[in-house]
Order: sequence, then structure tokens, then C-alpha cells
Amino acid sequence: MKFTISSVLSAAASAILLTLSAVPATALPTSNAPSASLEKRAVDGLNNFGCKLTAEHPRPVIMVHGTVLNIDSWSTFAPVLIKQGYCVFALTYGKYKNTPIMGGLAPIEDSAQELSDFANNILERMNVTQVDIVGHSQGGILARYWIKYLDGAGKVYRHVGISAINHGTTLSGITVFAKALGIFTPSQPLFDAIAPSLFQMVDTSEFMAKLNAGGDTAPGVIHSNIVTKYDEIVTPYENCYQNGPNVVNALLQKNCMLSLNEHLTMVNSKVVLQFVLNQLDPSTAKTANCLSML
Repeated sequence: MKFTISSVLSAAASAILLTLSAVPATALPTSNAPSASLEKRAVDGLNNFGCKLTAEHPRPVIMVHGTVLNIDSWSTFAPVLIKQGYCVFALTYGKYKNTPIMGGLAPIEDSAQELSDFANNILERMNVTQVDIVGHSQGGILARYWIKYLDGAGKVYRHVGISAINHGTTLSGITVFAKALGIFTPSQPLFDAIAPSLFQMVDTSEFMAKLNAGGDTAPGVIHSNIVTKYDEIVTPYENCYQNGPNVVNALLQKNCMLSLNEHLTMVNSKVVLQFVLNQLDPSTAKTANCLSML
């Protein structure tokens, strides 16, 4: 049997779902006090408002991590972008109640508002009208919500999704299994008490229906996505794709059949990194293939 980070998480989620169905709600954390801010991380050059935009890289790049992760997700990608002359910014969003380190757990609407506030501050301080967004997993849909339902229309030029959860997930069939056992709906209030975003990312959720109502894409935005067939968090992996004009959808294994990257390790892949660089600046694109790993 293949054991991977994602498969362990999926199994853990199944066990938690079964366990929480028997846990009294009073046993779960109830404090609504905001958690302490995560200290600034040590990627040299990240979140530098003194960075100079250039004709080659005229827009700030905002990198948005995935669920249960934080700003440290970009320790592989961000230094490369910064070295190539991009002004790169990142945040830890969605910290919820008693989870000061892990992000992406708060209601997705609240996290999208955090991204909105963060991006608007960058737009103002960098004196620009648009940013480019690179988002992993849940981070790949926050800008879509910002654009569609908040004040983000016209503020994003390129939007690059890395295993973005564009159409939700069955979590390797766990949600289907839970529904069949009759514990899916009863468990939701218990999950919502500690991580409201989780049920919102199920493929049949009201949030996913709202996110994709009227189409997957935003006018004027150049969308692109790269996914892996070994994704065990977003299942089926095709749910990461977007439909519509101005969309590039790529399967990692078609770029490099040797890649075994799954959901969480996509942000450590040099092939994915080259794909991201190609999307941010097509004029300097290099083929993203197995040689990118060298």
C-alpha cells in the first residue's frame, strides 16, 4: 500500500469525521478571540514594499497558500521569483480560533476578505492597479471570490492555480462514504466549530455552487491551472480545472511523466515552478518538463 502525506491526511480526515459524530459540541473550542499574528518569515525579499517594479515585471505577485498551511509554503517558489526580479508578497490567512499556526481554516468568505485587504494595501503602496495571483489549493479560489463577490473586479491580471480546489472535492470518496453512513450532515456543526472552510470545499457545498455560478472565469483575467493525477485531497483531480475563455489547464504528468508530486508537494516541484514562471511571463517561457527537476 502506498503511504503519502495526502493519503495519511485523508485517512485521518475519515477517522476524525467518524469520531466527531460522537463528540459533544461542548467539548470543542469555543473561543472567538483572534490568534496571535504569525511572525514574519525568513524568505529574504518577501513582502518588501521597497521592491521596484519593472517593465519586465510590472505587477506585484501575491502567493496564497493552501488549507492548514501558512506563508512558509512558498519557501521553494518565492526565492526564485524574487531572484528573477518579481516583487513577491504572501500572507497567512484564515487562522481560526485556537489555531494560530495553521491557516485556511476560517470561513472562506472571511479568508477572501483578508486577501482583499492584503492586496488592496499592496496596490496602494506599490502604486499599481493590478496584481498577479499564484494560489495553491484553497488559495487558488480566494482571488476568484474576491473578484466575483468583493471588490476585486479588474484588480487581477494573471491568476495561476496550483491544484486549486475550483470545483470542490470528495476527499478521495470520504464525503461520499460519510453521506452513505448518515454522518456527513450531523458532523458539519462539529467541523464548523474548528474549521468552517472544510465543509465549504466539498464538491456539493453551497459555497462551491456560489463560487462557480455564472461561470468559472472572470472577465479580463488570464487564468491557468496545473494539477496532478496523484492528488488525493482534491478528487477527482479534474475538479481543479476551470472551464471558459482565457484558461490554460495543464496536467503535471503530461509535462513530466516521472513526477510523483501529489497535492501538498506541488509547491515543492520544480516542474510546477517552471509552469508558474511561464504563466507569469510567457515572453521568457522555458519548457516545463522532467529536465526542470535537474
